[in-house]
Amino acid sequence: MDRSNTPVAQTQTSKKGSVAIAYHQSIQCYFRPETEELVFIADSEAGAFETHWRGMLASVDAFHQAGAVYSSSLQAYGLAAQTGLSALQQERHDKAVRTAEQTLEENRKALREKLGEFSMEGMSYDDVVELIPIVGQGGKGKKDGKSSRYAYVKKAYFSKTQQGLKLHSVSLKSSDGKGGAQSFISKDKHGRALIDTGKLGKQLRALEWPKLKLELKDVLKWANPDFDLEGLGVDEVLFDWAESWNHSLHGEKKDLNANVDLSGGAQFMRFVANMGASAEFDPHTGQAAIKGEGKASLTLASGTVALTAYVPDRFGWKLKYTDSSQQLFDMGHFRLVVSPSLTGFIGASVVLEGQLQVMVQGDKQLLAGQSGGRLPRFTERRTRGAVFHQQMAREEEGLNLSAEGFAGVRAEAGLKGSLQWLKPAEPYDPESSVAGLLKSTGEFTDFCSIAGSISGLAGLGAGRKFHCTFINGRFYFHVAASVCWGLGAKGAVICEVGVNTIVEFGAWLIYQLYRLNYRFFDVVEEDAFSAYSQYCVMQMLDAALTVYESYGRLSGTAIEVSKRFRGVVDEFIIESRDGMVSSQKRNALASNTISRRQELLRYTPEAKGILLYLLTRYGKWDRVDPENRGSAFLDVFTTRKEAVVWVLRSIQTRAEWRTVLCRLTVDGRNLAKNADEATIEKEQELHLVNFFQLGFNRDDELHRAKYEIVSIRQRLKMEISWGYALAMNDTWYYKLNSMANPHYPRRCMFSPCDENSDQLT
Repeated sequence: MDRSNTPVAQTQTSKKGSVAIAYHQSIQCYFRPETEELVFIADSEAGAFETHWRGMLASVDAFHQAGAVYSSSLQAYGLAAQTGLSALQQERHDKAVRTAEQTLEENRKALREKLGEFSMEGMSYDDVVELIPIVGQGGKGKKDGKSSRYAYVKKAYFSKTQQGLKLHSVSLKSSDGKGGAQSFISKDKHGRALIDTGKLGKQLRALEWPKLKLELKDVLKWANPDFDLEGLGVDEVLFDWAESWNHSLHGEKKDLNANVDLSGGAQFMRFVANMGASAEFDPHTGQAAIKGEGKASLTLASGTVALTAYVPDRFGWKLKYTDSSQQLFDMGHFRLVVSPSLTGFIGASVVLEGQLQVMVQGDKQLLAGQSGGRLPRFTERRTRGAVFHQQMAREEEGLNLSAEGFAGVRAEAGLKGSLQWLKPAEPYDPESSVAGLLKSTGEFTDFCSIAGSISGLAGLGAGRKFHCTFINGRFYFHVAASVCWGLGAKGAVICEVGVNTIVEFGAWLIYQLYRLNYRFFDVVEEDAFSAYSQYCVMQMLDAALTVYESYGRLSGTAIEVSKRFRGVVDEFIIESRDGMVSSQKRNALASNTISRRQELLRYTPEAKGILLYLLTRYGKWDRVDPENRGSAFLDVFTTRKEAVVWVLRSIQTRAEWRTVLCRLTVDGRNLAKNADEATIEKEQELHLVNFFQLGFNRDDELHRAKYEIVSIRQRLKMEISWGYALAMNDTWYYKLNSMANPHYPRRCMFSPCDENSDQLT
């Protein structure tokens, strides 16, 4: 049948209903940006060629759609869990998440089979060829239809077609012998590559079409005889493509190299980002959103993905570890928030592979995918969680890659993000008689950030899976990738506690001590723990001083911080030439303690012991200091006594009470190392009673002081109330929340994928 008489479609009827069979003219002309060539496909091969690249797009699109469904299932589960789930509802949501998770893995596996395994040595998958389909030119120059945006063909298939003489390429570069100088990819004054659309149009118009027809005679024998080559000269597809790429560079982040990138890695990144089928592509900006568990957008021209994602997802890990005494300790829920800038094959591996690993280039941390790793199952994480030993196996340390392994990988921005813990929600007003009774939720909160530079941190936490130390005036965490991504993941993330996260670091640290009922916490080095205790005291001594910020300026070790601490504390306990100075400093400490009493809930037992020691020091000048006289002239140290009471009110359990009193020293050292703790506790209680009695020499005042101490001790809990925020022990919130929180973490807050929208990204 002659093509001019071929119907547009035919209708077939059957018992199941009518079916319309549409005829489709396969694309015969493509543009290859990498080589700046027009690629012509013989008519006999065009259908198979198009089927191949559409199949490639379908696979990557199915993977992204499955990721979006999984993300949606997690969100539905989280929203439902915030208000409570019945057993039937729990099972229904569990099943939905498990099904979505399984579908995602099946699509991931199918896509991997098409692309091959990720090569860590070569940092690549099987190459693809990026093409821009050009269609719509009929015999009379009329447009037949709209072009697909992008097509991706496996390089091996492309070469095979080329060798079979069913594919012919024509360069758009001028044939005057200048070669690359005539490329329409030009550089601006800053050295950034852009597309010169004027030069592109000039080169399209300069093509000698009659001569081109002769060159293509072998192809045109099999091609549609109505195919109009002259129509390509006015086709808008190439100009739309070029303008979208140029637009995308305007929105590029300043810390990235804004550039047209035609490398194999950039092509592959655009492919795995689902550019060929993306419905979120904005041709005016050249930006595209990526579906999945997180927020991600692709800059087309550079092939750079800006990603913000939760690891392993928004629900995080329920982490447990076996400590040095082989006891199992539940650390609660954690998750990692990562914001890498992904480029090339190594970036594409992050998009494709479920399990990731941490790598280093220079002083920057990078992410890479890890094929073949075991992915953590959602149900497993929600119920059993992950149990790990502190010791890190040698095979978990990651790969030592040579510089050649990173060839072509742009890593200007490195890895950004934070480590978060599921923090119990604080009562709205901790001192209200009814506050917090309905507060049983929590929210993921940053307590350290991924270090922007790891220069000088080599060997940090070597052999430890989860480890906190103090270096150069900062607290650092060494977190094994397997803790975040599951069994088999390699490398480790190094995180830093900055000035903006020191408060939450303290909240996290003290809650872990609380969870242990104030036993030794071997995740944190002793020197680091001591440095934090000293930070707490110095911050209370001088409210105007930004102590942790000054730590960084000193770039000191824990030993140097300890020396500085002792120098500061000495001013509070040594009688100076002007005897009033020390008294006034102790009074200022008492006032700070009262006005900033809620901060005591983030203080270690050692810090509280030191504060009690300083507040109960006095000399001859303190007695004559008029500021130390209360309303009754015979009474002294009224403000200091109130401050001591607030320190005691911040104590949470009987175990902490004993720990604090056994560390009532100038440096927080343990007085019970060579003595019985119970004996030391009674001695220190008597010391406090004697301090409270100062100013009056009457038996009833002695009994009142004893009663104050005993009443605080007696109302303390023997066991912790896991899942509730810490509060002063004289509040109703503390008294009523006397058992573990049955809703923690089931009714906690989980942010959506896109925090700026109610819709999934």
